[in-house]
Amino acid sequence: MSNTHQIPHEFGADLKMAHLETVDLARIVTGDSQEKQKLYNAATRPGAFFLDFKSRDEGILDDLPRLYALSDRYFQRPRAEKSTDFREDQPASSDRGYKSSDCDETFEFSDDELFRGDARLPPILHDESELVQKFNKLCHAAAISILSSLSDSLGIEGDKRLEAHHRTTESSDTGLKLIYEPLLAKASEVVENKHTDSGSLTLLFYEQVGLHLYLAEQDRWDFAAVPTPGCALVTVADSLQRLSDLQFHSPLHRVTQPSDGAAKRYFLSYFLRPSHATQGTQGKVAME
Repeated sequence: MSNTHQIPHEFGADLKMAHLETVDLARIVTGDSQEKQKLYNAATRPGAFFLDFKSRDEGILDDLPRLYALSDRYFQRPRAEKSTDFREDQPASSDRGYKSSDCDETFEFSDDELFRGDARLPPILHDESELVQKFNKLCHAAAISILSSLSDSLGIEGDKRLEAHHRTTESSDTGLKLIYEPLLAKASEVVENKHTDSGSLTLLFYEQVGLHLYLAEQDRWDFAAVPTPGCALVTVADSLQRLSDLQFHSPLHRVTQPSDGAAKRYFLSYFLRPSHATQGTQGKVAME
C-alpha cells in the first residue's frame, strides 16, 4: 500500500517529512505474510508507521469527527469548570480524568473504568460514553492484533507472547486520551517536549502536522504526515521495546509546529500499557 498521507500545501516542499509505511489492519488480522513482514520491519526501525483501519473497521470514519467535536466541546469550557474533573485521589504519574500543563490539556478515559461501568465522567463526556467505548474497543482490538502479529514474527508462544501482557481481565493503565494542544502564534515559543512513550503501543489520530519524529539512523528530525481519514499513526513505546528484548524501537518524538499561527489543535491518543502484573515484573513503568 502506498503512502498517501496528507502534506498540507501551505508548508511547501521544504518541510521534511518522514517516510513511514502504511500497514493494512485487515491484512494483519487475516495473517497476510507480506503485511506482517512490513509491520515487523516498521516496528524494528523507525518504530513508527501508519495503520489503516478502513478495510477492517469502516465505522471509524464516522467516529473520528464526532470525537474531535467532543474534544472541542469539552476543552473550550471555562478552566474552572474543567478543573473539577481533576483526580486528586490518584498518583501524580496517573493521567486519568482532567490534567493541564503549560502546553496542553488532557482528559483520559481509563480502560479499567470504561469497561467496569463505573467511569467517573462529567456529564458532557458521559453523554457520549457509548461512542468513547466503541472507539476504545476498536483501538484496543487493533493494538492486540499488532502485538499478535509481532509475536508471530518473533516466534514466541504461550505466556511469553506480547499480547499476553495486555489481558483485559487484568488491571492496567491503558486508556484513551483527548488532547488539546493549541498551535501558538510563534513556533519559536513551543516548549521543548521530546520524549519516548512509556507504554507498549501508542495510536495517535490528528488533523494537523505537528508530530516530529527523531530518525536515529539518519540523525535528523522529520514531521509525520497527517494520516488520511480512517488511519492512525502508531509508535512503539518503551515497554514493548523491553518486552521484545530491544528488537522493536521506541522512537524519540515531540509535539511542535512547522510554522507560526495560533489555532485550535486536537489529538486523540490511545495508550496501550501492560498489565500491572507485568509492570511488577518489568519494573514500574512511568506514565506519559
